[in-house]
Amino acid sequence: MRHLKTLVVTKNITAPKILNWEVSAVNNIETAIEKLYQQAYNVLAISKETEEINKSKLRKIITVLFPNTILVEFREISKLSESVKNGYWSKNKPELQRSYLDNSFDIELASSL
Repeated sequence: MRHLKTLVVTKNITAPKILNWEVSAVNNIETAIEKLYQQAYNVLAISKETEEINKSKLRKIITVLFPNTILVEFREISKLSESVKNGYWSKNKPELQRSYLDNSFDIELASSL
């Protein structure tokens, strides 16, 4: 089975679990940049607690050097799974975000009148 990889930048390093994802956790931006050079990650998740200057530095590096990596911010470790999945699927499968209305019932009802 193919596993998607995510790198989590957070101060409290616990082992977050996301179903069918390989998760690596680091505690600072510099270590995250080193890890990105070592292997490709699908998603990079940054805690909202990280300083804004470090976030902006990482955003610039990601957009230039790793354009396929998706950057996601999360507030709580418990919401990490949702944030990563939403960020990944909204970029790679945007058609899943669209909703189409099926008005076949309305058309059938109108034609029967």
